[in-house]
Amino acid sequence: MDEPPYFLSLPLFPDHAFGDEQIDGLVPACRVESWEKFIDAMRSPGHNTAKGEIIYRGQAGHNWHLSSTLGRLFDGGSVPPEHETNLLHEFRLAMRGRGLDLSSIDDDREVWALGQHHGLCTPLIDWTKSPYVALFFAFDSMDADGSANPSRAVFCLNMSAIRETLPDIIFEPTHHENARLVNQAGLFTITPSGGDNLVSAIINGLAENELIDPGNAMDVARFIGKIHIPNEHRVDCLNTLRKMNIHHANLFPDPGGASRYCNDWLVRVIDEERRNTVRLSASAAMETKIQATLHVEQGSEIIPNYQDINDLIEVLFASYDGISQGDRTIISDKLVKAYQAEAGVDWPSRPNSVLQLKLMFRRILLSFGVDRKMAEACDHRIVEYFKARWRPNDEAQNAQQA
Repeated sequence: MDEPPYFLSLPLFPDHAFGDEQIDGLVPACRVESWEKFIDAMRSPGHNTAKGEIIYRGQAGHNWHLSSTLGRLFDGGSVPPEHETNLLHEFRLAMRGRGLDLSSIDDDREVWALGQHHGLCTPLIDWTKSPYVALFFAFDSMDADGSANPSRAVFCLNMSAIRETLPDIIFEPTHHENARLVNQAGLFTITPSGGDNLVSAIINGLAENELIDPGNAMDVARFIGKIHIPNEHRVDCLNTLRKMNIHHANLFPDPGGASRYCNDWLVRVIDEERRNTVRLSASAAMETKIQATLHVEQGSEIIPNYQDINDLIEVLFASYDGISQGDRTIISDKLVKAYQAEAGVDWPSRPNSVLQLKLMFRRILLSFGVDRKMAEACDHRIVEYFKARWRPNDEAQNAQQA
């Protein structure tokens, strides 16, 4: 038997726990039950205070650590100071005569930000003040074929608290050449050069200032945490974010962003067409199956090909996973009792009575969690069942009276 996904072992938000270091590193982690639940979680008081502002980073891989593009080149994520200094110097030299004059920019962090914008490996890590933008980046890319990625992740960092203790960790560029940051409500953390990666630098700094017990997950989670989100319904998530104006064209206000936006639009259209084709084929196959099972033709009469309503319900829900075997039996019983209580003697000859029965049967199905389309597809089948049963009895009564 396959083991359940790792993230299911974590507590539900807002509780946090230290998990597998290979997956979460030193960051306390938790989970939500869906991307919709993540949006609900972001409405909680802890994520909506002006004094304790939280910033976010979305990552597609459930086991990706918080590391800069420069840090990923070195084991453990710590960057030797001489390599960092030399790389920045080389970038300044390489940019001469290439459009943007860096000689007037004294702040190395601004140069790193511009370099990262153009693909330079830097000690910076992108964050956003919007949890929904972070959610977009967590779900934007498709998984690589064959990769096992049961959850995606959003990291949360208490910017206000970190700034009070470790002011050099957070950096918000002011240079006007970086329009993407404005649209993404973006900013950076700076991975210190030397022996620490970003997470260990934060935790060590907080512990040295006696602000946390590094062995207490909930204590650490007040400053930095990770939320695992089930890797499900990716397209639905992105469609909802699109309605919030969170998409490539807005987050990347340049030709590249416009191109990705249009490519994404075409992929969505193709995907919807394929799903509609599959749905129509499945509906046609189900209709054929129901017709063949429910009825056999005898002249102009329709004779039911089943013993009782339990058989009908079994056929209708044979390919429907949402209704258990026990619920099917209860549904059958409720339908019979409702029919006996509400059907008049001559109900098949009165269209209004037929409609009332159909709506009553539909309400019963909906009350058991049957989706509306399925309920609407089944209610008239149930009416036909009772109508077919009523006709022989009516004819028999007429014969006895004659």
